[in-house]
Amino acid sequence: MKLLLGLLLAVIASAAQAQSCVARVNAQELIIVPDAMGAPSAGLRERLRMWPSRTWDRAWGDRVQCDSAAIIHFLGTTMRIDETEGYCLAQDDENGWLLVPGARNYRGRCTKTVCDRVNVVAGATEALGTTMMSLAAGRRVQTDSDAVTAVAHGTGAVLVSGQAPAVAASLGQSAAALGTALTVPAAAGAAAVTVIGVGGAFYFCS
Repeated sequence: MKLLLGLLLAVIASAAQAQSCVARVNAQELIIVPDAMGAPSAGLRERLRMWPSRTWDRAWGDRVQCDSAAIIHFLGTTMRIDETEGYCLAQDDENGWLLVPGARNYRGRCTKTVCDRVNVVAGATEALGTTMMSLAAGRRVQTDSDAVTAVAHGTGAVLVSGQAPAVAASLGQSAAALGTALTVPAAAGAAAVTVIGVGGAFYFCS
């Protein structure tokens, strides 16, 4: 009887777990139940790419990885609209997904935004993070005609956006920690760039 009850509980737990999925967004783990939230299905290419890992996760009783459609739907229904409107999901090997400014397709993925992790100068991580947080505390910087905006997202990321020279000016001495990221030709010619601080790492998106 005890064995039968144990098996029944295991089946129920497995079924409940199979209905939910897990995602890392801005270095934070989210547990999502797509069906309960009415999330749309992912595209065929993404489903095929995720099929092997999902199959093994289910076999071992682990939660499967959420697809981008479920993630963007979840964020759109749980975060303030100003934190998701105009943002898209960029895939990152270390933090799973980054929520960054940019155009997105119907599954929530970025259509153009490219984000690269920046090798911050040793010992300057804390100073750069502090500067970005102070900018996100409600200050909007105006440099000539270029506005720099800084926001702290509910997912734990801090973003500073604007023209590359204006972003560098707003970060002051802390900008040196990013090395040449803000001065390369691609950054100088970009319509806008974003520096993201998340999970102790920094990313440059353009």
